[in-house]
Amino acid sequence: MSTAYLSRLTLRQVRIFLTVCQQESYSRAAEELALTQPAVSAQVRNLEELIGEPLFDYVGKRLSLTPAGRAMRRAGQDLMRRLVRVEMELAELRGVMQGTLTLAVESSAQYFMPERLAAFCRRHPEVEVQMRVLNHGEALKSLREDRYDLTIMGQVPDDRRLRFVPFRQNDLVAVAAPGHPLQDMEAVPLTRFLEFPLLSREPGSGTRLVFEELCQSRGLRPGRRQQLGSQEAIKAGVIAGLGLAVLPRDACREELAAGRLVTLDVDGLPLKRSWCVVHPRARHLTPVADAFLQALTTV
Repeated sequence: MSTAYLSRLTLRQVRIFLTVCQQESYSRAAEELALTQPAVSAQVRNLEELIGEPLFDYVGKRLSLTPAGRAMRRAGQDLMRRLVRVEMELAELRGVMQGTLTLAVESSAQYFMPERLAAFCRRHPEVEVQMRVLNHGEALKSLREDRYDLTIMGQVPDDRRLRFVPFRQNDLVAVAAPGHPLQDMEAVPLTRFLEFPLLSREPGSGTRLVFEELCQSRGLRPGRRQQLGSQEAIKAGVIAGLGLAVLPRDACREELAAGRLVTLDVDGLPLKRSWCVVHPRARHLTPVADAFLQALTTV
């Protein structure tokens, strides 16, 4: 791809292309951009004609990036980050912290992150925040694709390309409805806990993964399992007596305080982990992202 071709690219084309990459769909990209699907498709075709390479393949019914598409995505992301950084640096020269902070947070972190964001935005009212709630698998994918300024997650992969900073304790606790037969027992064996139906998230859930690792380390395997789609559904199911669950304390703090849920004294629990703020080491943080990271880790 020659610099002559690159000089003819427009920011509009780059933005549309990156949105299609993120949404993995022309129709969803069109909806996000408030454009028609033909308009989005036309812009991508123009970009492909300009660089002389296809950017997407169809794998089944899903879009997949070609090698040229992956190279274009890296270049486009770098370009947009540089423009954002310049905008923020110019704002700093005027004595104002402004710009957009993009965050990906694992689902259990949604219970405490708004409070942290509110405190940050009170100090920096010109900052716009975009927060996306993801499960663990989706958060890992977004890190690989470098989609967000920062990612908040409870279990960081062993990858030297990532920088992570712990900033908050993350306890995983066993919970039940009040009056459950295990409520007043001390040191409940894990085998006894697993005799009851277990409510859990989908396989991409970080909490589910951590608890399954505990069971595997004991040579055990969860038995009857009910898979529910969200933390809220799991909590409601436990309260209704549908089963037991292992949840982050942050996700059920309100229900525990109100007595709608109780913790169980299960051998091996609570599992103590840390919430971490994560980003690729190669990413140069914007002034806003760097200020938020500092705010998270100095509280």
